[in-house]
Amino acid sequence: MKREIFKNPELGPGEIAKYVLLAALIVAGALACAFHSSCQLSSQGIQALGAEESPKIEAVKVIDSRTVKVSFSKEVSASDGLVTKLPQGKGASLDALGENPAAAKAEPSDEGKSVVYTFSQKSRLGERYQLFSQITDARGNSLTFAVPFDAYNGRVPACALVEVQPKKMKENAKSKKRIAAESPYVIIQALEDGNLFGLELYCAQNNASFPLSPAEVKAGEKIALHLKHTENEKECASELGDNLALAKSGRASDAWRDLYFDAGSDCIGGTNDAIFLRDRNTGKIFDALTYYTASGGKTTWNLAAEIQKAIDQNVWKGPAALEGAVQKGTSEKKPLTRVTAKNALGAKAASKDDWKVAEKSVY
Repeated sequence: MKREIFKNPELGPGEIAKYVLLAALIVAGALACAFHSSCQLSSQGIQALGAEESPKIEAVKVIDSRTVKVSFSKEVSASDGLVTKLPQGKGASLDALGENPAAAKAEPSDEGKSVVYTFSQKSRLGERYQLFSQITDARGNSLTFAVPFDAYNGRVPACALVEVQPKKMKENAKSKKRIAAESPYVIIQALEDGNLFGLELYCAQNNASFPLSPAEVKAGEKIALHLKHTENEKECASELGDNLALAKSGRASDAWRDLYFDAGSDCIGGTNDAIFLRDRNTGKIFDALTYYTASGGKTTWNLAAEIQKAIDQNVWKGPAALEGAVQKGTSEKKPLTRVTAKNALGAKAASKDDWKVAEKSVY
C-alpha cells in the first residue's frame, strides 16, 4: 500500500513533473553541499546544509493549517518548497522526501528576514510534517533545509500540573498489599475544553520533551502521563478516545485519561528540575513546577534561569533562585502534589507554597 501524504487530484502531469523536479533540485543541492566542510546538523530536529556564512534558522511558527512562518538570522530570498508527512517516530531529513509532496509557496515577510510558506493542501490535526526549501542571502550564501512542524491546533487547552513522581517505584512483593512497579509519571488537569495535540511536557534538567497525542478533553479532566513503559507493553495503551479503561500499567485508572511515553532512562530529575507544560508552537507556558533537594541545596545546572522563564510568563512566583523553588527533601521517590486549596488552578501564578511532598499519591 502506498503511503499518501496529501491527496491532490487536480495536479496534472505537468504539475507533478514540476514538483518532482523541485524535489530533485532540493536533494541535489543537499548532496552538492555535502562536500563542504561547513555542512552541519543543527539542533531541535532541523537538518541544515550550507556554507559557513549561510543564514541560520531562528524560529519556525505554525500560523494555521496551511501556513508556516520560518524566521532567519539575516535577510534572504526563498524558493518555493515542498511539504510531506513525517512517518511516526522519524525526524526531518533531507534524504526522505516522501510520497505525494504538496507545494509550499514562499512569500517574504519581516523585511526579508522571514519567509511565509503557504501549502496547497491543509495539514491534518494530529500529524507531523516537514517543510523542504532553499533560501539565499544577498551575498549568494545558500541554505537547503528540512524543518519539522506539527499540524496546526487552534484549540490547545490550558492545563495545570497536579502531581509529579520523578523516580520509578520498584515492585514490593513483601508488603501486605502487593505494590506493582510504577514508572515516573506526571498528572495534569485540563482547565478548559480542547485537544491536547501541540501541548508538551518539558523537563529542563535533561532537556526532555514529551509531546502529547491528539485527544479531546473536557475542562476538569485529569490526564496521567506515564514516562516509561513497563515490561508488559500490552498494558501501556494510550487512551485517545472515549474509552478510559484501556490502560492497565502503572498509575492507570478508569477515572482519568492515561498516555504513555517511551522516555528512556532520563526524563524527570529526581533531585531537582523545572517542569513546564507549554505550547510547542508558540512557546507559551501554561504551568510550571520547580524544585530541588534539601540536602546540599546545589544543582549541577542553572535552575535559576529556568525559574526566570516561568516568572517572565507569570506562571511562577519568584525569586529566580533556589529559595523560590519547592524544597523537595532528601527522598527522590516521594511524589510532589499540588495543594489546590491554596491556589485555584490557573487562577494565578503558582509558587512553592502551592506544592507539598507527599508520602504517597493523593490520586
